[in-house]
Amino acid sequence: MAAYSDRIAHALAFTAKHAPHRGGSSAVVRAASTAIILSRYECDEPTIVAGILFLAVEDTLPPERGALERKIHDKFGSIVMAVISDLLEPAAPAQLRERAWEACRREQLARLALAEPRALDIWAAAEIHQCGTLLADLRRLGAEYFPTISAVNARQALWWYRALAEGLAAHEAWPRRAMLDELNGLRHALQAELDLDA
Repeated sequence: MAAYSDRIAHALAFTAKHAPHRGGSSAVVRAASTAIILSRYECDEPTIVAGILFLAVEDTLPPERGALERKIHDKFGSIVMAVISDLLEPAAPAQLRERAWEACRREQLARLALAEPRALDIWAAAEIHQCGTLLADLRRLGAEYFPTISAVNARQALWWYRALAEGLAAHEAWPRRAMLDELNGLRHALQAELDLDA
């Protein structure tokens, strides 16, 4: 699979136009990094395009999400939108948006158990990027700065990456199980940097 195509470039441009910024790192950086990881694992073009656009939709607040999803369906097609839908957390009413972090993650794990292979590829690639970024920041700044670079505490972060890896490993027929090796390597390195038991 070539790392570049008109559709991939279009997806990145669409994300640059429509995605909000989160946590000081633009959705475009996250999307491009996820696309690179998906390309390294020879994912097909619809998976890469969906991986780029998913991060834009994920960052969009529920009132605007429906319109953005319709635009994506019109511009990129039903296959890409179906993969994105497989990944998305269901939009909750505004008063329910501030849910506990762990409850949200457990819901993600439940959806992961039912996800199709393309969705698994994107989930793994996005989390490889997130864990790798967290690890790089930690090595640059030191473990004492972890609370300033992560929305959750160190034990929560380690729990999430371990639970995610276990959830992905449960898909024995997943064609890109090699992504688990990279994710597990990053989470073990993160644990070593934090000097915590699993």
